[in-house]
Amino acid sequence: MSFFFNNHSAQPACTSNVHRPMGGIAGLREVHDDVGRLTVSVFPFAMVKDISLTLAAVPACYILADHATAYIGETGNAGRRLGEHSGDPSKAFAREVYVISGYQRAWFDKTAAIYLQFRLTQIAEQADLVDILKGTNPQVLELPNHKRASLDHFVEHGERLLFDAGCRVLRSNFASQRRKAEAVDTDMAIGPEDTGPMQIDVTGLPPLGSELELAYGDLWARGYPVRDGFVVTAGSEVRSLVNPSVNPILRTRRAELAAADALAIIPGIDDRARLRVAVCFPSAAIAAKVVTGAHVSSGKWVNRRYPEPILIAG
Repeated sequence: MSFFFNNHSAQPACTSNVHRPMGGIAGLREVHDDVGRLTVSVFPFAMVKDISLTLAAVPACYILADHATAYIGETGNAGRRLGEHSGDPSKAFAREVYVISGYQRAWFDKTAAIYLQFRLTQIAEQADLVDILKGTNPQVLELPNHKRASLDHFVEHGERLLFDAGCRVLRSNFASQRRKAEAVDTDMAIGPEDTGPMQIDVTGLPPLGSELELAYGDLWARGYPVRDGFVVTAGSEVRSLVNPSVNPILRTRRAELAAADALAIIPGIDDRARLRVAVCFPSAAIAAKVVTGAHVSSGKWVNRRYPEPILIAG
């Protein structure tokens, strides 16, 4: 008992409440306190369809996470958005969902959701405990100082509730579990074949039924395997940001593409570029890494959901 009374922390003591509306242990939990305006709802990703109705039309910032990866989003309708994610192959990594919303709906709006997405993404990238999967970069809002100050309180409060809910994307007393997991997957590592030459401006068409699509956020890319490697087709998008933890060869490949004028700016969009020409990489794994700027595997290339056009006769 003496430890608590003699601990001269600059932070005041606080209490979080955990409510399990459905009972059990690992199902839905709602975490809040008696003085703040936020609540964090946490539940398994597999339960999204069961929970989505309770979050309909709820503005929220949310985190999809496993031990190695996190996706931080914002929405004006958490139920609908999470339902969309449940059918998205690029979100299949998720094991738990953390939804930050207002304890009363009027206390948290779309502006707050956008601001929290931006700030929590910053904090998560600085912590470097997991890889942050992005679609587009979070918005930077132009806000008056008094509004920003209020939302910064939401950030601090949200961090505390997220930690109490079990989220270890922003803070953890353990080292990252990401690197251990990656060491087991040989496809994640840079192999000798990945250092081979990259062929820029190749010609040819994918064999019928062989074209694959990239499952990484909303990044649009197509590719197909060939005898000597993997071709990423012209028109595919290349993420501008390169994660700090990637192998240096990814930056070398990016520099080669830039030097060959193979990347085109997309007007009005600054978080990605577009391939002017098709590029043949030594393997599907290095192709995925270069396109995403992240330490991912060849498993990011998946069968196209809509491989053939649908014709409707009148």
